Amino acid sequence: MPIYEYECRACRHQFEALVRIGDIPVCPECQSLDLERLISLFAVDSDGSRKLSRDSARRIHSKTRRDKAHAQAEYERKHEH
Repeated sequence: MPIYEYECRACRHQFEALVRIGDIPVCPECQSLDLERLISLFAVDSDGSRKLSRDSARRIHSKTRRDKAHAQAEYERKHEH
């Protein structure tokens, strides 16, 4: 059962739909059948792509952790008695 991406020609809404054999996709916004199937990008799974993803997640997590620590320090500074 492939997942396809569509754009509704009536309302321009873009969405993904799981299409089984014999099913006709319908726009979830306006219920139109006038759809254009879009070209989907493929996913790549390799050691390099996993490393890039992991490194990106670590940078985001590190920044979030620093921001939270800074916010906590500011809160404590403002609320000291």
